[in-house]
Order: sequence, then C-alpha cells, then structure tokens
Amino acid sequence: MAPHMTTIRSAALLLILAAATLPAQDRFIYDKLLRPPGAAFYQTPIGLCEDYPEETTTLEIIRKDMELLKRSGINLLRISFGWDAIEAQKDEYDWLFWDDYVRIAAEEYGITLIPYICYTPMWNSTGDTTNFWNHTPKDYEEFGQFVYDLVMRYKKWIKSWELWNEPDIHWYWSGDSKDLARLTKIGSQAVRKADPDALVVLAGLAHDVNFTKSLFRDHGISPYVNVVNIHNYYETWSGTPNENVTDYVNAVADVVQMYGDDQSIWMAEVGYSTFRMNGRISESYTALHDYEHTPRYQAVHLVRTLTMLLSTEKLAAIAWYEIKDLTSHEDVIGDDNNRHLGVATLHHEAKPAEHALAFSNRLFSKKIRSIDAQTVVTKRAGGDAVIHAFEQEDGNVIVVGWLRTFVRGTRTNGMTGSMKDTRSEVVDVRLPAKLRGTVAAFDDQGSRTAAPKVERSARETTIRGWTLRGGEVSIITLSK
Repeated sequence: MAPHMTTIRSAALLLILAAATLPAQDRFIYDKLLRPPGAAFYQTPIGLCEDYPEETTTLEIIRKDMELLKRSGINLLRISFGWDAIEAQKDEYDWLFWDDYVRIAAEEYGITLIPYICYTPMWNSTGDTTNFWNHTPKDYEEFGQFVYDLVMRYKKWIKSWELWNEPDIHWYWSGDSKDLARLTKIGSQAVRKADPDALVVLAGLAHDVNFTKSLFRDHGISPYVNVVNIHNYYETWSGTPNENVTDYVNAVADVVQMYGDDQSIWMAEVGYSTFRMNGRISESYTALHDYEHTPRYQAVHLVRTLTMLLSTEKLAAIAWYEIKDLTSHEDVIGDDNNRHLGVATLHHEAKPAEHALAFSNRLFSKKIRSIDAQTVVTKRAGGDAVIHAFEQEDGNVIVVGWLRTFVRGTRTNGMTGSMKDTRSEVVDVRLPAKLRGTVAAFDDQGSRTAAPKVERSARETTIRGWTLRGGEVSIITLSK
C-alpha cells in the first residue's frame, strides 16, 4: 500500500485534482442511469466492474483496464472505495491511489464511475483483528463522516455512491437488515449533505429478495435511496437456471413498486466464470455439457443474460463482472470462480466474452422496447427454445434465440460435464410489423451467420425455419 497522506477530516482536493479540467458533461452518463417510470423506449447503459487492491495495482494496470473499456465501447464502470484501506487509522486518510485513479478514469478516458463504499476498518469494527472488515461498525457515525469526506473529495467527477456490498450474505455484512438500514440512512444523509445532486444506491443485493423487502417494508429505507442494485451469478454460484433471472428482477421490482418510490433498479454486478474442475463448478452447480464454463460459452452466456435482463424493461443499468481474471495466488472470498470471471485474461488478452460484450453494447446502443408480448413463437412442444424480441425507436427489430443449457431434471449425481450437446430445434417467429429492409444474422461474437428465411405480409413479418442449437446463441436483425 502507498504511504499514508494524513488529513484531519479535510475535504480539500489535492492540487493535481483541483487543477484538472472537468470534462464536458456529455462524457458522463449519470443522467441516463435513472429509468423514467413508464418509459416506452429506453437505452440501458451496459458497463463493467473491477476491484482495485491499492497495494498491488499499478498505473500500467489501470491504463490497460481503461484501454479495454475504450476498445469495447464501454464508459460505465463499477468500482469499490475501501473504507478499511483509505482510513486504516482513525482520522488518517490515504487518498494517493484514488486521486490518480479518478483523474485517469474520469479526465483522460471519460469513464462514468459508479462506486460502492465498504468495508469496516479494524479500529471501528465489532469483529476481531483477523475478521473485522465485514463486521458492523462500533460507531456508525464514523461511516457517515467517511462518506461525507469521500464525496466531497470526488464529487466533481463522481455522482453516484453505493453504500456497502451484498449485505444479505454474512461474507460481507455481519449484521441484519435493521443494521444495514441504519448504515444506509447515515450514509445517505452524508452523501446528500456533500452533494445534493448525487445518486444514492442501496447496497447491491446478492440474492435474498426478502432482505430488500425488509429494508423497505420494515425499516423505511425508501426516502434514502435513488437506486436499488442487485447481483446475479446463476449457473456459477447458484443452481438456478439462468432463464430464471427475469423472475428475480421482477421480484425485486415488485418490492420497489409495493414499498418504494419508483426507485430505479440496476443489475450492476452479474457474471459467469470460465473455471471448471471436470464437471464441478461450485458447491451449488455442476456442469452437464462439455462447453459449460469455457471461454467461448462465457460469451454465449453473456449475450443471453443481457438479452433477458433487457427484456424485463425493469433495469436502468447493467454492469458485467469483471474486466480481467485474477492471479492464482490472489486472495479471494469464496472459491476459484472468483479468479476466472474476467472478459479478458490476467494480461488483458481478450477472451471471447470481451468481443461479445462489445457486440452487445453496439447491438443495444439505441433506445428499445420489448415486443415479447406481441411476438408469436411456434416451437416444438416441451422444447427448450427461448426467444426475445425488441423494437428500436426507428422501427428496426432485434430477435435473440437459444436453447436452454440448464434444463431441470436432466442432471444427476456423478455428472462429469463431458456430455456433447447435440440438440437442435426449429422455430418460427411472427413479429407484429412488416419489415421490408435488410435481414442479418449473427453469433455471440458479432460474426455474420446464415440468415433464415423471412416471409412478409401486410402487417407481419415471420422468421421461418430458424434453427437453434445447443450451446449457442443466434441474433437476427430486421430493418424497417
């Protein structure tokens, strides 16, 4: 870790930051991170996530990360500010790493940073000397003071502040929902005192919707937050089929609708690893097919996941975890999946997922709306085909299809993840508009594939005889 630069509750910026020129506001997208209630068309920003241990992260690593964002067309990034690292000693702040980082990300690359703030420093923790960072603070007001000073320091560059991370699992928060509500209220008041224009984001939910319900229903959290963040790792750390992610989003949206005040919802952490030990992926998931948790299928999974999230029309932003893989010796919470979540390798070499992310970002770069309800899909009874369709404001249409990878009832004990997936299904898709223009088909990498036959009538367009295959995803675009 860099040497401490001691300040006593000072909000003054360092000269190097004070002298920097604030980029034009249109380089940042904070105003686009709140979805207007009832919006017919909406462009959902797609970003990435990354964590930065101050003691091992170099300027070279930071710039390589920024260049990856640039080549992928991504300008939204979720990071973390560690209270335990920045204020390791009470009232002594070490800003050196973050002053450089914020300057490079915001000033040089125009990145919109959406940080979360965590974890408890040893001096203020109810835990012991070896297990302190995830415990509740002894003095919650100290968290508020830290948040205030942090926001004051970087408010010209950052307009979104998430208060803690995954508090519904004890790995990250030793308290309960009541304790988290107390922390959030104090942190929110500090953010709004320092910067009334900033967004306050509720700590990203790992999986427990009832935890969020309790925050809203039982502890009155609604007036204190603008955004509810949720996370998801289906088919990595969960035995839930990936297609159930829409149910998860809708369940959280129901909580906000019932007990909240039209808060926007983000899924600002979602991912899929390229780790596998034969068929075993984690304690919760075992692979059936030989392609699962390979680099190429990570890309397929990414496109499928983004498609389903967009189809809900409930999310104001999405961020994929994460930029790059970790070293084999780097400490992680949990298992080895944490070391293999990147869209790039440790050395910033693109995995297929990076190309899939860039393609998806271009594909969904315009405002869209779901037309699933108006689309008629004809498929084999009991088949595994999944279809989602979107209309852009200009009338062009995007259709994405695949076969479910995880089908309940197909997996048994002793699986080795070596099964070949020979499934194929043929579907017809009838769209509620006559689309006279170009038809193109793509795979997860954005490479052209053979387009299926398209039939047009006075009011409809039908994709006829579209073949979907196991382990793949197919995208069709139809212009008006």
